[in-house]
Amino acid sequence: MAIDLSFDWLWLYFQIFILVYIAGRELLKRNNRNLFAILVPLTILILVQGQAWWVFKQFEITKQTQLQIVMNIFSLDIARTANIYLGMGVISYFFTILIFKNLRPQIKTPTLLSSISLPKPTRSSYIFAGIWTLSIAILLINKVGGLESAINKPGQMIGGQTVFILAIGLAKWPLILKIIRKQKINIIDISFFIVAVLITLFNSRFLAVFALLQLWIALNYCRKEISPRKILLMTIPLIGILFVFGIYRDFAYKYGTTGFEAAKIYSESSIDFDALDWFYRHNVEGFTGLAGLLNKREAGGLEYDFGISEFSIFLNYIPNSIRNNPDLFFVDISNFFRDITPYTGSVVPSGIELSFGHFGLIGMLLYFSLLGFLTAYFHYKAKKIGPHQVTILLLSVQLLSGVRGSLFGALMFFGLADLVTMWIYRIKFKIQKTKISTSSSLNKIENHEIK
Repeated sequence: MAIDLSFDWLWLYFQIFILVYIAGRELLKRNNRNLFAILVPLTILILVQGQAWWVFKQFEITKQTQLQIVMNIFSLDIARTANIYLGMGVISYFFTILIFKNLRPQIKTPTLLSSISLPKPTRSSYIFAGIWTLSIAILLINKVGGLESAINKPGQMIGGQTVFILAIGLAKWPLILKIIRKQKINIIDISFFIVAVLITLFNSRFLAVFALLQLWIALNYCRKEISPRKILLMTIPLIGILFVFGIYRDFAYKYGTTGFEAAKIYSESSIDFDALDWFYRHNVEGFTGLAGLLNKREAGGLEYDFGISEFSIFLNYIPNSIRNNPDLFFVDISNFFRDITPYTGSVVPSGIELSFGHFGLIGMLLYFSLLGFLTAYFHYKAKKIGPHQVTILLLSVQLLSGVRGSLFGALMFFGLADLVTMWIYRIKFKIQKTKISTSSSLNKIENHEIK
């Protein structure tokens, strides 16, 4: 029996049109482009509507009335409901941006971030960053089983490695902070950044992508606005990381191969290999996670937790060996959060799925509105002179994490980790600035005494 999905396709294409319109409108502006109004809609489009398109194709091709994608099980009717809800969310996102834009005259005219006085990195600063980066890299490689294992089996999930992945982020700041402060960049700054991205890449593709996006956000708002052509070119390394390296990672881990050997196996398997199928079946859960959650609601097993389970993120501040020690009470706390979590079918539940699990449809619509508000808010805050530009510029990339995962969790974990490593790197400058200030004061006293 043929499955009629006419309305579902029409509604899905309507969502795609709105998201493309938001991003395209900003992309075609001559100046003052809201980079977040390009990145966020495209992220939603790829991770959510893209997977919805793939799911409906699976229903059409297989003629099945129920699918299981990883641990998410849902019927065609559930997928249709999820599609309708997501369309309502996209509309909420769109109108929130429009409302904030209409209020723009009430906001102080944004200006490009001016150079803020900050001592330039010294040789000792670079030595400190080098020792830190090398030490963390060695510890991380050792944690995943050595250099060969790190290359052959990238993307392993081993208890205790996360702190090293986050700590290596300190190597990003010599370059990014110089861009923000409009200071001259040298090959050392660039080298540190490349090392940070490469080491992060072999452990987390998405964190590597976010590092590149932080660099581009800093360039766009603090140096020169990125042109539409360059914005399109930006997608090349992102696609390379998510797809090309992602495929290599899966093949390398599965077959224990490296380099040309992995490419050879991929070539031999490419006849039956579909990149979109691989990506949407195993890598994201923007649509399938919500569908799986709705399926649980349909079965009568969904109880909203009103956001309480989000606070489980604070358990990640505790070292893995302590957090999972059966003799300590942290295990009981972890079990409490696990038991009240509305749905555990997704490996990485999206912010859309989580917001629905916390408060139902109204929660999901408000979450889309929050994404819309922050899309406009981060843009204007990033361009206004003030004491918090650096913080805004570094945290703003987590807005994209809020599409893939929990916005609250991303800010309180990855965002906080960025601020901590930045503070560790900058503390050298503060000491240096204090010494300069003290030296200047002593010179003034000596000159006064001579006079």
